[in-house]
Amino acid sequence: RPPNSFIIYRKEKHAELMSQSTGTSTLNNNVISKIVGTMWKQEPPEIKARYAAKAQEEKRIHMLKHPDYKYRPKK
Repeated sequence: RPPNSFIIYRKEKHAELMSQSTGTSTLNNNVISKIVGTMWKQEPPEIKARYAAKAQEEKRIHMLKHPDYKYRPKK
């Protein structure tokens, strides 16, 4: 399944936060998700549009690689 705009944003920001983290800070995935979620809500529409474009490109590539793919969540 191709990533949406927030997932792409989170992946990039996760890497940034981890690189800025010092050895004594306690940044785990839960903390990072909360931080990035707040950051995403505060981003201007231009930034969100940039990530939406990246998500569209990921979706296009995914469709080329997997033309018969259909999302089927397990029930």
